[in-house]
Amino acid sequence: MMMIWGVIVLGLLILWFSHDLPDLKNIQINSRKPSVTVQSYDGAILGTYGDLYEDMVQVHDLPPYVPQALMAVEDRRFYHHFGVDIIGLIRATYANYRAKRVVQGGSTLTQQLAKNILFTQGTYNINDRSYKRKIQEVLLAIWLELKFSKDQILTLYLNRVYFGSGTYGVDAAARRYFNKSARNLTVFEAAVVAGLLKAPSKYSPAQHPKRAKERAKVVLELMVGAGFIRDYQSYLEQGEKELADNARERDQGVRHFSDWVYETLPQIVGAIDKDLIVITTLDVGMQRHAERVCKHYLEEMGKDLKVSETALIAMTPSGAIKAMVGGKDYGDSQFNRVTQALRQAGSAFKTLIYLAALESGMTPDSMMDDTPFEQGNWKPSNFKWRTRGMVTLREGMAHSVNSVSIRLTQQVTPKKVAEVAKRLGITSRLSHDLSISLGTGEATLLELATAYATFANQGLAVWPYGIWEIRDKSGNILYQHPNNPGKQIVNTTVLQGMRDMLRAVVETGSGRAANIDASVAGKTGSNGDKDAWFFGYRENQDDSENKGYSNIVVGVWVGNDNNKPMAKVSTGGRMPTRIAASFFKGENFEQAVKKGEKPKSSSVSPAVQVPAEPPKKPSLEKYLNRIN
Repeated sequence: MMMIWGVIVLGLLILWFSHDLPDLKNIQINSRKPSVTVQSYDGAILGTYGDLYEDMVQVHDLPPYVPQALMAVEDRRFYHHFGVDIIGLIRATYANYRAKRVVQGGSTLTQQLAKNILFTQGTYNINDRSYKRKIQEVLLAIWLELKFSKDQILTLYLNRVYFGSGTYGVDAAARRYFNKSARNLTVFEAAVVAGLLKAPSKYSPAQHPKRAKERAKVVLELMVGAGFIRDYQSYLEQGEKELADNARERDQGVRHFSDWVYETLPQIVGAIDKDLIVITTLDVGMQRHAERVCKHYLEEMGKDLKVSETALIAMTPSGAIKAMVGGKDYGDSQFNRVTQALRQAGSAFKTLIYLAALESGMTPDSMMDDTPFEQGNWKPSNFKWRTRGMVTLREGMAHSVNSVSIRLTQQVTPKKVAEVAKRLGITSRLSHDLSISLGTGEATLLELATAYATFANQGLAVWPYGIWEIRDKSGNILYQHPNNPGKQIVNTTVLQGMRDMLRAVVETGSGRAANIDASVAGKTGSNGDKDAWFFGYRENQDDSENKGYSNIVVGVWVGNDNNKPMAKVSTGGRMPTRIAASFFKGENFEQAVKKGEKPKSSSVSPAVQVPAEPPKKPSLEKYLNRIN
């Protein structure tokens, strides 16, 4: 009689705990944020955002060691229990008792899947530890075992579990961390992915490759213990090379660029309500080269010049961004010094003053007084310039003579200078007094580089852009950057004069360190000892022997985030100009550094062919075939 009543009570308890279990008709459907995959126009993935899922992969489509790695870590008796592993639970309880703390878990893969369903269906929040949730988890696990085969349960688990960085499912994790399908993972890579389950952010191979390797070693040892593999040492040795290659393929430097692209998406497509693939203008080879150049000069000159940060932007004359170095280390700081940092332009702003002067009727050969300027208590000095009395505008700009810039501003009026700056893309508010002549207005590196790009773009307006095309996962084109030339904003005669003076800066003036050949022109800039700049361009070369990056515009900034003064000699003609020159040299710089040589500013660089614009139809078929 007692047994009957016990069965009745147990049945009533099961009914009570089961009455509000979630509807499992659509167990494979998850509510999630749409994913955005940002890639270069040749298919390299730069970043992923939102909740990234791939199409469901079946257990039988995977190499056996992929699910085995997960079972070795989480539930090696998966094929031998009914959803709750009594033996494993006893073993975990005993281990925890001996250690006097929780060192083992007793939940099975089926229970973990049940927990995942309860959380994603909104039945409980992620922090819920109530007995009711645990009992419902057990009931749901047993129901899953009765409803589905072991392979089906394992398939559901593999496709729902979270692997960090917004990725859900083993295939999404494989693509995120190794740029391949889970069907093609190696044994070591499978161990890395399985190791993520314990702490996805801590063991991420993208963020912490050393920790990922240590965790993978633990997983491989567990696989040996479970009899899934015979020896782990050879896989571990192979894994060192795989992680090194993966780190090179997924440099974090591109994240400043991909974050900027992601943030601009709503301006183009509005609210993101579907999975998107964003094809960008970034050239991965040029990006890595830019990062190496910036790193080299920070290491070589940063300590002596008291410089802790640098930023670089490279674009085509029409505005397609090819490289963006937002700072020395994205992991340390996600702040983008190309697009977010407002800094005083200093002497880099003087180019726009000379443009206003030429537009008022003057020429590069027009003469201007270079004697010290005084107005009341304001007596700005000239930096390393011996007064000659009268100099040409060409000389004044080449040597960045303050008194010449001030008198030009006084002559054309500060208001006219501010109007010219606005026309060329400077959006920051500028003063309408003589202080504008010394570049006291603030601007971003991107804004200033865009203004200089106008001179390389034959006087046509430039709008910088990083997005070439946007598609959905079915391959439908939702947006393509219009291929329309900008409006003529600098006339041909004035443009010729400006290019003449910009070339003089590099040939005979403050930008001589960038004078690698006659194709380079630009302007240095300094804001006291707080900011140092160089902006310039290298034109297309007809000579096939010319081997550097050409038809490209570059802007460089160096300084300190906290405005701590640099060394007094930290002008734009020092570190920024050398960074730009080495960037223009391409592979010649790389070869010199590898040999331990000091790159010479006068050397000619080897050829690197850089397309002016992305191809009209980016090659995405291979990528789209992977994810559809």
